[in-house]
Amino acid sequence: MNVEFLKDIRHRYFLAKHIFYSNIDGHFIVLDLRKNKYLLLGEEEKQIFQVLFEKKDVLRPNEPHDLEQSITDLVELGMLTDGPEKGKQNMVPVLPLVTQDMNGYPFDGIPKIGAGHVYQCFKAFLYTKIVWWLNPMEGVIAKMKNRKTRHLAKKPPKVSFEQTRELVEIFRILTGLFYTVRNECLFDSLTMVNFLASYGIYPQMVFGLQMGPFAAHAWVQEGAISYNCPVAIVDSFEPIMTV
Repeated sequence: MNVEFLKDIRHRYFLAKHIFYSNIDGHFIVLDLRKNKYLLLGEEEKQIFQVLFEKKDVLRPNEPHDLEQSITDLVELGMLTDGPEKGKQNMVPVLPLVTQDMNGYPFDGIPKIGAGHVYQCFKAFLYTKIVWWLNPMEGVIAKMKNRKTRHLAKKPPKVSFEQTRELVEIFRILTGLFYTVRNECLFDSLTMVNFLASYGIYPQMVFGLQMGPFAAHAWVQEGAISYNCPVAIVDSFEPIMTV
């Protein structure tokens, strides 16, 4: 009976598209893009996620009825959906281990900064502010994904690492005109992504978590290189979502 029950609920229930979760040492953390917040799942919700998405197959005799009621509650809360067309399977982000960062400019002096760079940085700052103000994080991320998809569909020429490195340094210098980076990792990463996009560069933006104590962090990464966060900090976080 339990085998058929498990098969049925795994074919019926999926994560809502705005929900992401990570299992960090047995702690189940949910990122809700629609509500712009992280949640620590209780034991009951954790059990459901283990059964649905982590293939836990052992159930006690009375558990099927209790689980189904609890699943219904999570559907009503918007965490799960009934049917694949409205939801998704859980996708654990797979990223290369970060071994290098861009926090130290390798050349003498500073790169040449032109009026175009200042304009593009201000535009990225203003665009990020407005989009963030008008949309939940779900909408912000959707816009980023759609833009990146359109760009990649055109098969544009690759920008060299040296060009990217110079633009990252220019961005770091210019952002001081508009905001301070301290405790603004999410806004800084979004603004950097928008700035680099104006030059045809589309790295990944990563959302990460750590426990003991709990902390959330965001950074920009491409391959094994972090664009705006030291290696030591990146390595202490587990990715929960990438864009």
